[in-house]
Amino acid sequence: MNNNVRKLTDGAMMCAIVGVVLLINRQFGGLFEDMFLFLFPIPMVFYSAKYGWKDSIIVLIAICLIAFMLGSFVTLFYVGSESLIGLVYGNGIYTHQNSHRLVLITMFMGAVVNVLSTVVFASFFGYDIAAETKELETMMGNIFAQSGAEIPATINLGQYIRTIFVVTAILTGVLQGFVTHVLSRLLLKRMRFNVEPPTPVALYFPPKWSGYLGFLGFCMYYYSVYRPLPNELAQNLFQGVGMCGFLYLLIYGYIGLIVVLRIRNPKLRGVGMLLGLLAMFVMPVGLVIFGFLYITTDFHARLLEGVSYAEKNK
Repeated sequence: MNNNVRKLTDGAMMCAIVGVVLLINRQFGGLFEDMFLFLFPIPMVFYSAKYGWKDSIIVLIAICLIAFMLGSFVTLFYVGSESLIGLVYGNGIYTHQNSHRLVLITMFMGAVVNVLSTVVFASFFGYDIAAETKELETMMGNIFAQSGAEIPATINLGQYIRTIFVVTAILTGVLQGFVTHVLSRLLLKRMRFNVEPPTPVALYFPPKWSGYLGFLGFCMYYYSVYRPLPNELAQNLFQGVGMCGFLYLLIYGYIGLIVVLRIRNPKLRGVGMLLGLLAMFVMPVGLVIFGFLYITTDFHARLLEGVSYAEKNK
């Protein structure tokens, strides 16, 4: 088949798939755009991974036109933005970019899209952040009152809930981006695309500066809790950045614990996951400190050196 004809055929097929999904989404009252947003990038991932970004732009425009005809402006935003993520990811596969860089770009774009839809353009997308914050504040106040506990005077509950709302939007977008990455890899490998093998968790190591940055955010968070700032914008910034730093170190503390137990005894892999989850709830600060040491010291490198030495002397 002529290459240009094949491009047209594949492009039409991707548009048809998106059109069918949007028709199903319309029949189910927008279920897909609310719960299965991570599926929308997949058609563009396939097309741009095969033909590159230059030929994919026309298909992206066609998909946006279909979304405009079969849905609302909200549907157009979701489909257009997620298809753009798919185009960027697929083009990275086409140009053989590093998988770590690709997944970071995908998660960043997913976070930006989610923040835009739930925070920046909240009223346009049907979210009333003020009303939801007030409702949550009332509910939390009732829970504290029924349990006999008191909210510390240094904590502004409404402000705290708004910060959690923003951080949750960011983390949800990051998770959607990661799920898109995993599904795209599975699909492309099944279709015999040349995809780099995934890097084991034990071999992936973030830069040391990110650990110091995460610890700075952790300190900012606790400072803002115990010594609230007079400026509301600065307080929200400290709490938002602080929560991100706290969660970053917490996740790497969890990963570090799993890696240590897995290297010491491979049979303890499942136990390590359970212990990590338990530590997140029982001693989160300890896990955060362990995550900071795991990133910023040579502890990780020594673990891997020990494994290499053991394998050589078997």
